[in-house]
Amino acid sequence: MERRRSLTEGWTALASRPQAASLALLLLCLIVYLPGFVRLPAVDRTEAIYAETTRDMVERDAWTDPRYGEDVQQYRPIGTFWAQGASRLFFGEPHARDIRVYRLPSLIFVTLSVLALFWIGSGIVGVEAALIAAALFAVAPLTVLVSQLAIAEGLSLLPATVAMLALARIYTSARPRTLAHFAGPNPLSPRGEMGVALLFWAAVGAGVLINALLVPILVLTTLIALFAFDRNLSWLKRLRPLIGIPLALAIASPWLIVRAHQDGTPFAGMSWREFLGALGGAQHMKLRAFPGTFVLALLLGFIPGTALLATAFKRLWAGRDQRLQRFLLAWVIGYLIYLEALSSKPGTYMVQTMFPALALAVGSVVIGETGGGKRPEWGLLFWPTGLAALPIAVFAAVYGVMGQTPSILAAVLIAIIAGLFIWGGRLIHEGLLRGWATIGVAALALFAITLLGVVLPSMTKIWPAQQLKQAIASCPGSSVDLVGFREPTSRFVLGVSPEREMPETLAGGKLAKLLIVEDRWTTRMNTALATKSRPPLPPPSGCISAYNVMRGCPVHFRIYDTSAKSSCALPAKYACRSNPEPAGPQKAGNCD
Repeated sequence: MERRRSLTEGWTALASRPQAASLALLLLCLIVYLPGFVRLPAVDRTEAIYAETTRDMVERDAWTDPRYGEDVQQYRPIGTFWAQGASRLFFGEPHARDIRVYRLPSLIFVTLSVLALFWIGSGIVGVEAALIAAALFAVAPLTVLVSQLAIAEGLSLLPATVAMLALARIYTSARPRTLAHFAGPNPLSPRGEMGVALLFWAAVGAGVLINALLVPILVLTTLIALFAFDRNLSWLKRLRPLIGIPLALAIASPWLIVRAHQDGTPFAGMSWREFLGALGGAQHMKLRAFPGTFVLALLLGFIPGTALLATAFKRLWAGRDQRLQRFLLAWVIGYLIYLEALSSKPGTYMVQTMFPALALAVGSVVIGETGGGKRPEWGLLFWPTGLAALPIAVFAAVYGVMGQTPSILAAVLIAIIAGLFIWGGRLIHEGLLRGWATIGVAALALFAITLLGVVLPSMTKIWPAQQLKQAIASCPGSSVDLVGFREPTSRFVLGVSPEREMPETLAGGKLAKLLIVEDRWTTRMNTALATKSRPPLPPPSGCISAYNVMRGCPVHFRIYDTSAKSSCALPAKYACRSNPEPAGPQKAGNCD
């Protein structure tokens, strides 16, 4: 009984001391985010493209002309490159190819997003509900994801959160609280209202500078949904648009200036659909996901809060005649419709901007707990023991795909996570929602630490560029050419030139000291050398087998030392244990 009391009363005690609550949230973010931040190699193409573009921008001292090679893309705004470039300057040239340097702004901005939800949300739903909401937001898997990657979505989460919360503050402060489950905002004085309005416009401008039109589109879709509820937008004058719009434009103007510098006429040649789809965020994967992709990403990415989403939405809908409930519904419904209808971005990177609304709704449900063994209506429908299947399935899938077994440490951590999932489910069934929030946050925090800080970094085969870097580390300063692996990670991690990736190009000039060739390209490389009357490749100095996650296929590399004057020995673990005939040219390029 004492243990359950401590689980349920801890939130109330912490909420009574806002400074201590802020510090607790900061520590939670650092504990959850740092393991993956420190240990994960460069993860995906977009992250590597951002990091390499920023590195090259700083190296050329061309702060208004970031390019990936000669590629200039209209939807990648300048603010993200500047933030990453500042981090690169701070850490210096020795760390120019350290992915953590370019991830640091994302970690900082996501952490500030969590704190902003608590600070601003306290005036909307009350301190305790905002504290619970911020903690749930912090450990949600897709929030953690963008804190780990050097992409614009991590940085833009802060202005998106601040802008929407400021808009909610303006919209909801007109009327006092009327529904028991949702605390109403404290009234705003005229001076306070002006400050919140300017905060809104400053966040919109910063959002444009960092990540194109993601924040304006989020705001616009919410306003459209609110108009569908209210049939009234007269309250918008409280945003002081005559002062605010120039402020937002002034903050966002560097992006427009850079676009004019790079494009001539900004956004020339883009259709309206392309404009909305491409500028809704800097991720541009040119995909058309199946219907419901973003809904699924939202549900899976907001765990543990998903367990009470049905209850929260039922109460929101029942209270939609109240301003706070209407705003939270509009925030989610409006943007979700836009994503499903127009977005060409991965759901894993785009739904996080709705999490603060979901978290505030769930946090408000938690503080209205009834206890006494009564599960909330529409609450968790699964039997608590079944919840253990979720984390176990995730880790089993990861280990199964890689054909590995967990270490003792990983197995113990996974067992603890499964136990916490079961415990949290039981607390919901008993109506002890504050206790569930405590255990749920702990479970997802440990889940993130284990997956991103322990399990994935230990699977060396899924990091081909990092493996190659470690293999050739015994040959410092050696020039490197790479054939058959054109992922952006190889360019960032190894410094490989994209102009020197084809066998025919390399055969016509001087080879780098170290030539790395993927097996399926070996025959083509030798053919190109023979065409130029050059000797074939020498015996390989080392071999590496890895897995190209982006393409979903295995890759096998041979490392050749092309210098006759000097040679360097690779570590014994990279020795070639067999020398099968390389695949024919007809297979080359299937997984490059």
